[in-house]
Amino acid sequence: MPTRKSRCFQASLIALLLPAAWAQAPAESPPAAETIRARVVANFTADQEALVGFVHTEHVVTARNGERDGRTLRVWYVRGHEVSETIAVDGRSLSRAEVAAEQKRAADRAAAMEKRQPARAGVFEYQSQTYPFTDLSNDYIYGPPHVRVEQGRTLWVYEASPNPGAARRSTAEQLLLHSEAEIWVDAEDLHLVHITIHTTAPVRYGLGVIATIHSAGMTLDLERYAAGVWLPRSAGFSLQATLLLLKSLDRSKQQEFSDYRQHP
Repeated sequence: MPTRKSRCFQASLIALLLPAAWAQAPAESPPAAETIRARVVANFTADQEALVGFVHTEHVVTARNGERDGRTLRVWYVRGHEVSETIAVDGRSLSRAEVAAEQKRAADRAAAMEKRQPARAGVFEYQSQTYPFTDLSNDYIYGPPHVRVEQGRTLWVYEASPNPGAARRSTAEQLLLHSEAEIWVDAEDLHLVHITIHTTAPVRYGLGVIATIHSAGMTLDLERYAAGVWLPRSAGFSLQATLLLLKSLDRSKQQEFSDYRQHP
């Protein structure tokens, strides 16, 4: 029969172990993608609308068939349309003449954007095609989510595969038939934090005579600027293709975003 001393020891041990047991208890299971998809798309649209109210710095490195270009830009928006000016090339400050030329080019573009209709929110534009976020989200089927923690924040991670029932509205969207995606959603804010998409097989147009996309991928990472506001932190794009059976194309673009400040 346990003595009073042993019972006290057992009680103390239980008291010490209980907090550890609570800490190790599994978190509540994340919801299925279908139950939060509309909210996440709406929040991503709101982030896009918030972005155009900022000026930011952007470091961009592009490569095309082995030729590299790296530059730093100051970026802002006019009626929702991007305007930028180069402030450094491969870390080298511009000369006075180059600064003047960049400022004139940016001013000319800003003036042209003032005459255009405001840019639409809730869409992604690529090669003059417009892709609504809602349609893009419906192009995938989402698997069971799991939880991960990054920088102290709980994230819900969804693996995605092509939706065979989704209509393909352009040649670019045909890539989605041969791709996989991973989406991270912040559990507290229900905002998109990370997305990566990559092809899983070559995509041929015109039986490969017009073009063959051997591989393609894109990533986007966002960070929390304020409660309910997530802005881009980095983005990447890569493409390897053959055009007209002969011409090889190897392109990539990496962007780093920083120094956000409200547009005056």
